[in-house]
Amino acid sequence: MHRALLCVALLALLPLPHRAAADDTPLRRTIAVNGAGEVKVPPDLAVVSFAVETTAPTAGAAVAENARQSAAVADAVRQLLASNGKVTTTRYSLDPVYEQRERGSAPAAPRITGYVARNQVRAETRAIDSIGKLIDAAAKAGANRVDGLDFTLEQRAQAQTDALQRAGEDARRQAEATAAALGVKLGKVLAASTNAAPIIAPRPFARVGMAMADASAPTPVEAGDVTVSAMLQVTYEIE
Repeated sequence: MHRALLCVALLALLPLPHRAAADDTPLRRTIAVNGAGEVKVPPDLAVVSFAVETTAPTAGAAVAENARQSAAVADAVRQLLASNGKVTTTRYSLDPVYEQRERGSAPAAPRITGYVARNQVRAETRAIDSIGKLIDAAAKAGANRVDGLDFTLEQRAQAQTDALQRAGEDARRQAEATAAALGVKLGKVLAASTNAAPIIAPRPFARVGMAMADASAPTPVEAGDVTVSAMLQVTYEIE
């Protein structure tokens, strides 16, 4: 039995061949860079949100008046859009309006003085040049707020491809410059990953998020270009 234990102990002390082979593996030298690319293209889709707010002494009256004005706004927008877009209702609310008490007055239970109904209508159109006319038509029909105006791309695949290609070219330039500065030769690509950045919409000149108090003058809207960006992380081998 003592002889068996001695053999086991001797075997445990012997070096493992596969460990030595793993330690002898040379480390691979690499250069890692981040390439960036972007393209600017005209937008092909505009999204605008109109709001209709109505206030009345009773909830029923506020709802009824809001329904009438909202229907008029939706009809006016649909007629102008024709087959170039669509109209949907995205939000609706009915809230009580409480009496505003003066500071320092005696405490009292809140008193409802009326109700406000809000209906938000979202319009999407491919007729970018007519967005100002669309805002004017909605205002004349009863919309009293513009809650948002965005320009974007419905067909964005080609723009994303172009931005990614520019990111690849930028990564290659950085890697070649780094290799030249270090006095080494750039080898093959070992790894690459991409992260497409979101589309950045331009800021149009319009009364977005404000009450539409004066709709007598045409609403000026300048869409500008949409910027599509892409990032590419690339790791090159050093020969």
